[in-house]
Amino acid sequence: MMNEAFDELESIESYIESDRWKNISRRYSSNDIKKLRAPFETISPISKTGAEKLWSLLNRDDQFISGLGAITAQQALQMFNLDYEFIYVSGWQVAAESNGGTNTYPDLSLYPSNSGPNFVEKINNTLLRKMVELEKKAVPPVIADAESGFGGVYNVFELTSQFIKSGVAGLHFEDQLASEKKCGHMGGKVVIPTHEYINKLTSARLASDVLGSPIVLIARTDSLNAKLMTSDFDETDRPFLSNKRSSDGYYPIVKNEEMAITKSLAYAKYADVIWCETNTPDLGFAQEFASEIKKHYPDKILAYNCSPSFNWTDKFTDIEITNFQKNLSEFGYRLQFVSLAGFHSMSSSMYNLANNYKGGNMKAIVDLQEYELKLSKEGYTAIKHQQEVGGDYFESIGEIVMGDDSELLSKKNSTEETNPAPPAVPFAFSQNRHPRDRNCGLR
Repeated sequence: MMNEAFDELESIESYIESDRWKNISRRYSSNDIKKLRAPFETISPISKTGAEKLWSLLNRDDQFISGLGAITAQQALQMFNLDYEFIYVSGWQVAAESNGGTNTYPDLSLYPSNSGPNFVEKINNTLLRKMVELEKKAVPPVIADAESGFGGVYNVFELTSQFIKSGVAGLHFEDQLASEKKCGHMGGKVVIPTHEYINKLTSARLASDVLGSPIVLIARTDSLNAKLMTSDFDETDRPFLSNKRSSDGYYPIVKNEEMAITKSLAYAKYADVIWCETNTPDLGFAQEFASEIKKHYPDKILAYNCSPSFNWTDKFTDIEITNFQKNLSEFGYRLQFVSLAGFHSMSSSMYNLANNYKGGNMKAIVDLQEYELKLSKEGYTAIKHQQEVGGDYFESIGEIVMGDDSELLSKKNSTEETNPAPPAVPFAFSQNRHPRDRNCGLR
């Protein structure tokens, strides 16, 4: 039923005056939101309920949440099967694999800007179908990378709207110049003035207010390792810049740590979570950064990317690496993730299989199946690949429409039903059914 009061001022004021926003500043009024709101809600509940769930997770006492970046919907599904609390979608991985273009790309904002929202929608649709099959009650919230917004404030507003309509729960923007955007762990980064980035945060928040989804807005600064800034116009940034111009016409940054902290403090009034992208897993700076933010904003949530771009193999002892995320949590980093986990998992596992199979060595396939059988004992279900991608769901559609005795049903004589694999998880719609009983599942 449509909510006819959705665009009424009283409804809007009730929304933005709730406790959810007690530490958030807006640079616009309820009337401004009303100008842009439709008279009824136009989005599915996935974004709203996911955002509320994510915010609740981030505000648990003395706990942090950790997740992995998914590069395919099937990777997200495996995390869902393991009851992960959230799914992370990295712009780097969208560029590298899951974009809507006709090529794979480095993290330079080369892919179509709607690729991220489309990938999030694909993930949510996949998880929703599996949720029904497994009789679960919810899907995990999705946090996505909106890059630098692919342009200015209009682009940010539109991109945020697309992500919300795809069902996103959390969204982050970085303070790089969109036209020169680079991966946070690449060189050549150019950041924008503080006021310009705050305009982007404001645009993203406005989009979420107009659509009525309380997404968790994450402000990321790349100024810790950027070398250049577009302008010295902003007084907040000027003390950390050289008076000289680079050969490209930008202003060199001379005090990166101070700039990263100062910019993040300015962003904190407008964002739910603050993230300073780093080039090394430096607990010392992580603690210093957190201390400065918490000094002014004691309740501000911090995020940390435990990136595979770091060389973890020779930097920490086993005990240190075991305690790394716990230490971050104690500093205030309640949102932690491994951004490129999906790419490295996918690429290394396929390389290993291809290397072992090369020349027609079927023993490599046998070894893979044996490994999957072993995982099946721990709850892994993708060994039955037909059911993993929705086969059972659509089989139930066929049974309902054509009847159980139809020879057109896909599971009849399927090799998946005869392979020596553990039985698939029963699909709720298929239980206690009778041939051609169109009311089964509704009793």
